Amino acid sequence: MNTFLSKISQLDFISDVILLSLQGELLFRRQAGVSGMSSAIDIELEFWNAIIANLDRPVAAELVFSKGRYYLHATGIGFLIVGMANEKSLKKIRVACANVQEKLVDPEICRKVLLKMLTDGEEMTKPHLVNALIPLADEEVALGLLPVLQQWNMFHPDVKEKLLLSLCTVFGKCSTHAAVPPLKKIILAYSSSSSQAGRDIESAARLALRQSESAQQGKARPIAKEKAAQSDNIEFLSEGSSPEEQQIKELLGRDQKRQAIALIMQLLTSNAKAKRFQKAEQLRDWLLQIDSMALVESIRAAEIIEEEKSASISNEYLVIWKKLLDILSPEEFASLYHAMTPRNYPDGEMVVKQGELLPTLFFVNSGHVQMYAESQGREMPLKLFGPGEIMGGDIFFEASVWTVNAVSKGAFLSLLTLQRLQSQKDNCPALHSKLKDFCTRYISPDILFKKTSRTRRHSERKKVSGRVTIEMLDQHGNDAGLAGKGELLDLSQGGVALSLRFTKKKNAAALLGQKIRVNIRPDVSTAPLLRIGKVMAVRCHDFVGSDYSLHIQFENELSSMEIQQVVGKGL
Repeated sequence: MNTFLSKISQLDFISDVILLSLQGELLFRRQAGVSGMSSAIDIELEFWNAIIANLDRPVAAELVFSKGRYYLHATGIGFLIVGMANEKSLKKIRVACANVQEKLVDPEICRKVLLKMLTDGEEMTKPHLVNALIPLADEEVALGLLPVLQQWNMFHPDVKEKLLLSLCTVFGKCSTHAAVPPLKKIILAYSSSSSQAGRDIESAARLALRQSESAQQGKARPIAKEKAAQSDNIEFLSEGSSPEEQQIKELLGRDQKRQAIALIMQLLTSNAKAKRFQKAEQLRDWLLQIDSMALVESIRAAEIIEEEKSASISNEYLVIWKKLLDILSPEEFASLYHAMTPRNYPDGEMVVKQGELLPTLFFVNSGHVQMYAESQGREMPLKLFGPGEIMGGDIFFEASVWTVNAVSKGAFLSLLTLQRLQSQKDNCPALHSKLKDFCTRYISPDILFKKTSRTRRHSERKKVSGRVTIEMLDQHGNDAGLAGKGELLDLSQGGVALSLRFTKKKNAAALLGQKIRVNIRPDVSTAPLLRIGKVMAVRCHDFVGSDYSLHIQFENELSSMEIQQVVGKGL
């Protein structure tokens, strides 16, 4: 949505673009000739909110003032206001706003758009965007807000208190157990506050903490069942525990909770110093189950683990990855480091082959990796990756088979699989988006290949329109019982591209590498084309509409006659 609004604001005939939430708060503002938010924005907000109220919150309205013409349009997330120099552009703006309104009827899309705007938007609009998410609060919203919650102390003082109160309100309605540590830090920070705002934040944070702990435990435990809960805690660790763990269980059995927690902290510290981080994190989870309100101990436990994780990373490695470290927090960088697998590739060894399905990021620590493509029997060098660079971002984040080859020139790499990155979601929810942004610094291999003026395709791709039905097949080629309908995008003898709508990206990405039956019904022909193929890539096609493009390679190519039948004569 930010991209859509920014593009509109850059048009020559547009003077102003404003998006107000349904509560009347500012979500977006761009004004011609003005950088950032206007100092008089509060007066303008009062003005526009008064107009919206006087017009009884209209679906659409055209307004003419001495300074220009404005078009106002209601959407699922608020009122879009566009200022124009003249009425010539009104029709285009009206159609664009109507298209956005149609897509924002779906609450799922509204959630997705607001969360994306929260990531991309200016700091002063973040509390308003969080408020706009309150009516849509659910587990997905909670997970999306976690990166903001974890960085609460980094915001400007003028924004921080409003933002914290909004965040805690959302987490009071929905929850995720990963919110427990930052919520505890907020409670500690505001526990002695003398201001009303500080007391409101502490109260909201405590409510959100109780909700999040309930999610962590599966359900809230009644006070009457406290003894049973302690019994469950005793069995938290598996059989064959160490003498210290057995001692902790005995202390819990005698209701000596404080002594048990002290011993857990000692054991956690020794495991962290010995680089047994998984064990240390298990002990921290055990501590939280024993006493979820042990704020000081749980925060210190997390700090000990992160300190030891960071200490295990060499200075040389930190220098190599300085640019990445600049955008990651120390905790995120340490978690990433320990989630990767180091591997040496001798000179000449293939790192990855064209056409391979391998969702992995390759971090170059030393040496080099040569990326190249095969075209018409020749190898075309594309890019030489060196220390401090990441290879494979476009493949990794767009869900595609590898469209290039990569060979080692004597390289020491760290490998991050998609599964390992997803395992960091609870502790480092912003890591995925930050890595994706970092990888956009590198030109995609497809763009590099286009600069060679060569092609990997032996048949031309034709732009066509029509409907496509797909049916999933199992490994034996039998109908798997899953089907979908989409819009035809383009077609060649070797494959087809179509757009399909998914509520979640992971559902779209799950189709990568799957065998499917394709029924193509072009607009220009009544005769359908049937083929069996394999999904080679899944890419975002329309962010606001949650549309994804599927790129399918046929097992048996279309004939020239079939292609002509689809695209029409003379094309």
